[in-house]
Amino acid sequence: MKKCRVHYNRDFKLKAIQLSYENGNVTQTARDLQISLNSLSLWRNILKKDGNASFPGKGNPVLSCEEKKIKILKKKIKNINLKFEIIRDAKDFIVLGKPFIFQFIAENEMKYSKELMCKTLGTNTETYNSWKRGFLTEKQKSKINLKDKIYSIFVQSRETYGCCRIAVELEKCGYLVSSNTVLRCMRELGLYVSLKKK
Repeated sequence: MKKCRVHYNRDFKLKAIQLSYENGNVTQTARDLQISLNSLSLWRNILKKDGNASFPGKGNPVLSCEEKKIKILKKKIKNINLKFEIIRDAKDFIVLGKPFIFQFIAENEMKYSKELMCKTLGTNTETYNSWKRGFLTEKQKSKINLKDKIYSIFVQSRETYGCCRIAVELEKCGYLVSSNTVLRCMRELGLYVSLKKK
């Protein structure tokens, strides 16, 4: 019978290493914790080599301090760029006041993070959620539902369906809308067909 391989998390490994140093006996510590001596010795060597970056978890690469800083900076730059995009897209709504800002957020939840939009546009998610529950018109709700469906079909098509094909799929689902309406919604969502090279 094949023996199951046990996976230990980062905290366990660090505590095991600490105990081995405190006890001054790697073999005895491995025996007490019911782990192999090879595993404990390997963990000690990894900690010596990688320090705080040791044991990042399955599928996560070990990053140096410099690489971590670069990763954090890239994330910050991405957030700044998204904020600029949100402000650019919402400029016509901002001058009209809060209800119109909320309308913009509601119509763009599939494109941007709701939390990021609220923060960027000077409101909070709780106020927005209260507005959304009580103040969306049926027309606005229908438009949001339509955009959700368009986005879903577009993703399922692996970004290959244009407005005409999406309009056909929508008709199958009971949505009677023109390809021009679909195109307008796609532009508002920032959806563009991927042109794959043959």
